Amino acid sequence: MFDPYLGTTEGVYRLHDGAVEPLGLASERIWAIHAWRDRGDCTILAGSYGRGMYRSTDGGGAWLPANTGLTASAFRCITPDPLHPGAILAGTEPGRIFRSEDDGATWRELTGITRIEGHTQWFLPYSPRAGAVRNIYAPPDSTGHLFASVEVGGLLTSDDGGETWTCEPVIEDDDIHFITGHPHQPDLLYAALGYAALPHHRNDDAPRRFGGIARSRDGGVTWQKLESDYTRAVLVPPTRSDLVLAAPAPQVGRNGRIVVSADGGETWEPASAGLDTPMPDMVEVFAAAPDGTVWAVCSGGRLLVATPGEWAWRSALPADTALNIQSVTFVPREP
Repeated sequence: MFDPYLGTTEGVYRLHDGAVEPLGLASERIWAIHAWRDRGDCTILAGSYGRGMYRSTDGGGAWLPANTGLTASAFRCITPDPLHPGAILAGTEPGRIFRSEDDGATWRELTGITRIEGHTQWFLPYSPRAGAVRNIYAPPDSTGHLFASVEVGGLLTSDDGGETWTCEPVIEDDDIHFITGHPHQPDLLYAALGYAALPHHRNDDAPRRFGGIARSRDGGVTWQKLESDYTRAVLVPPTRSDLVLAAPAPQVGRNGRIVVSADGGETWEPASAGLDTPMPDMVEVFAAAPDGTVWAVCSGGRLLVATPGEWAWRSALPADTALNIQSVTFVPREP
């Protein structure tokens, strides 16, 4: 059994036995959340959108700022460091990554990102900050290889665990919303791509079609475009690694759909039972829960859940709940 912890536009909540429980920070927009249980205690890291990081070591009973070492205050992702057991990574606006080795109490910036030529040109269509790190991914069994998606900047790649980085487009796309891969095939990667482009791609006369879903079979050396609609979410479900789930939309933030592929993205089928399609919004991110279900955070604040293979989506929240969900994490219950 597990409990989802939710970052919302009005603080942090826990979903427990079908009820939604407020856990504080009601004045904060929590765009990134990560929580875990250690010896019975639940620690929560809540990354606000513009007012820094908050930390609770008692399951949300009390909160303290946790900004030591941080040079950014708007958070987009918080995740366990896949290459350093016990460490945590946080991605921010502007496009930066920070590592904590003391459960989020203090942080160290991975300063190699600011040594990338052109990083000051990264941007966001909806924010004055220079780009956003939306997620961080390491292929299975990697000892030093990290990827990170930068909206709008490119695909960050590190071969030394995050100390030094390069940043390149995926094909010609700079607007990278998500990078992920196959849980058992390190060289098989998928990227979700948007429509925005850096100035040097916008200001020449070459015809281009930005956006969609891209696949790499060689660890990111080369890419093939599989879909051309704007996409923010793509996932290989851990319990169904024969499938690829994606959520493209012809328009930014609306008219979305959910599709699935059983052949690595060559062909796609609808995977949106239970939803009105096109959707009034679109999926921002998929998250795999401990029980194998897939959860979807939508741009309209909805939180959906479905079982892989069935793809019959339903709201994860009680019917009378009016929360605007921005992020979700899962914590096992006490034995």
